[in-house]
Amino acid sequence: MTATVSRAGISATTSKNFASRNRRRQSEYRKRQLIDATLDCIDRLGLSQTTIAQIAARANLSQGNVLFHFASKEALLEQTLRHLSDEYLSNWRSAVERAAPDPGARLGALVRASFAPSVFTRKKISVWFAFWGESRSRPIYMRICGANDRAFSAQLLDLCQAAEADSEARLDAATAALGIEGMIDGLWQTCLLGPPGFKREQAVTAVFELARAIYPTLELDSK
Repeated sequence: MTATVSRAGISATTSKNFASRNRRRQSEYRKRQLIDATLDCIDRLGLSQTTIAQIAARANLSQGNVLFHFASKEALLEQTLRHLSDEYLSNWRSAVERAAPDPGARLGALVRASFAPSVFTRKKISVWFAFWGESRSRPIYMRICGANDRAFSAQLLDLCQAAEADSEARLDAATAALGIEGMIDGLWQTCLLGPPGFKREQAVTAVFELARAIYPTLELDSK
């Protein structure tokens, strides 16, 4: 069975009150602690060099404690990837749902969500690319993240189709969506591999400029 982590349980549990929590809350806290340690290890060492021993040391826990919560290193790595994927999905979906219903507001919300501080960090991007770059991990990546990736692409295409119907469009919706998504992916890579000091505001501005070039009369909400 796949291990899951409840954010509500984690937010109510800290290292100070850990002993007073019930077993479910303690387990959720430990799982998130181990996922965070796994993110750190993959970022510093790479995917293939990350071991149970290193994760345990990073979390300041025993290896037995790691295996108590996750049956194997593979199970922990898969849950770490699932955590990143679900976090990203929840982030952009919530942003679009909160936005005003017009295409410009929703497209702007989706772009900003793609670079939100909670997901657009050098460490998390490093882990994303580690999973994608390891050829043995690509089937795992597609199994865990494929549906979420397709949901993002479908949402972006829907927004581009709505924008095309609502304003002047210099590209058809499918090409526009492909270009915007490709630019987002490229800017994530720039954050990881580009010169130091690259800021999320630069990335947001660049994608907004592309969107405005495609839809010059669309009211894009950049707040």
